[in-house]
Amino acid sequence: MDFQTPNWCCLKMAELVPPDCKQVLEPTPGEGNLVRALKPKFEVVAPKQFWEVDPVSFYDCVVMNPPFTPMSEGYKIFYRCMNMADHVIALMPWLVLINSERRTEDIVQFGLKKVIHLPRRTFPGSRVQCCILCMDRGFRGSTEIEFAILPSNPV
Repeated sequence: MDFQTPNWCCLKMAELVPPDCKQVLEPTPGEGNLVRALKPKFEVVAPKQFWEVDPVSFYDCVVMNPPFTPMSEGYKIFYRCMNMADHVIALMPWLVLINSERRTEDIVQFGLKKVIHLPRRTFPGSRVQCCILCMDRGFRGSTEIEFAILPSNPV
């Protein structure tokens, strides 16, 4: 079953892109919700097949919601994208931070600026608790945590 990123969440993620970014990669566009949220402000690259993108390509920012099934595929995409931009905004399962000390260390070493906890009802029918990771290469300050509130009338 596919779980597309809700529009309100896409808008939230688009707001997190640093204003000096021009070209943004959305590696797994699905139905294009994130692409639509990003396009008014940024040049968006959204390949139909991520694994066909040149691995040495470099973008100002990556904004993504990689597949969670299988999660190993999502992690491969996530790690490859960390080498393709200085800013990464990724909607991921909370398990990305709590299931692997090595993965957590990799994320913090990249530069974990903010974690946004998403309400469980963000993806109706899913049992996966999610968060948005806001990462800036080289960031070494304290990581901020934010709790997103589901809009009363989500779009």
